Amino acid sequence: MDKTIKVTVNMVIFLIVIGFIIYMLRPVSDEKQTLIQNPAMQNFDSDYKQRASILVKDSVIAFELHGTRLYVAGRESISIYNLRGELVSSFRIKPEARDIEISHKSLFVLYPAHIENYSLTGDSLNAWDACSELSDYTAFTLTKDFVYVSDVGHKNICKYTREGNFVQFIESPDKFITPSHFFDITNKNDTIYCTNPGRHRIESYTLKGDFIAAFGRAGSEAGSFAGCCNPSYIHFDGQGRLLTSEKGNPRISHYNRSGTFNKVLLNHSLLGGGHLPYQLKTFDDKLVTAVKNKIKVFELKNQ
Repeated sequence: MDKTIKVTVNMVIFLIVIGFIIYMLRPVSDEKQTLIQNPAMQNFDSDYKQRASILVKDSVIAFELHGTRLYVAGRESISIYNLRGELVSSFRIKPEARDIEISHKSLFVLYPAHIENYSLTGDSLNAWDACSELSDYTAFTLTKDFVYVSDVGHKNICKYTREGNFVQFIESPDKFITPSHFFDITNKNDTIYCTNPGRHRIESYTLKGDFIAAFGRAGSEAGSFAGCCNPSYIHFDGQGRLLTSEKGNPRISHYNRSGTFNKVLLNHSLLGGGHLPYQLKTFDDKLVTAVKNKIKVFELKNQ
């Protein structure tokens, strides 16, 4: 009798284990089938095709295009490449750079709590400290007369003259929510644009810091921003289109300046996959992306 009970118990345990394994495997199989049959993934047709892929010597913290040169900020240096990926020259900078901008034939480098201005060959021209020791700068943009810096530490934008004199703080009327260091900022036609990543939107301001408008909504579909801290990067191209780059499911999309969604330009497959957001710049008919130590050059089709 005891032997019969033992066999029965073992059979029940065996059936439970088999059932659990089948249950665990079934959603994985369903998910794979869903991905394969997703028409958005199968039928995506980009306006761009890849023209070049460049491996650089260090992880790309930030990069800028200047003429036919790529200025790439690494951990402790600025490396200058031509568009074939050949290293032209380099010069050392302080560690912990966050962003770079080129303007008026000089290079500005943003650090967590200060800004330094260099010549394009690496000579230091000017530098100034953040207006607070607790500042944690992440990105900046330059206009003709001013420098606008996004600060994840104070969750605001700090405005300076180009010489480094503090002018004002700019606050969001709904408060900036910045869970990470993705708090990008740019400008176009005397208007400042920045991300409010925790709210999944982009906001615009006058040069005097007055709020103009905001657009964006949370969601995974095209034209929405999914997950935490999206959009991660923003950039205007030569036609005045606002481009956005997202992380999680990396993609680059474009909108008009009022926030109307147009289309996805590059999806995660064309970008190269992964989960990190791709930095982006444009010139002429080209779109340049960077992630880790790889830079890709895309070109409009039929050009």
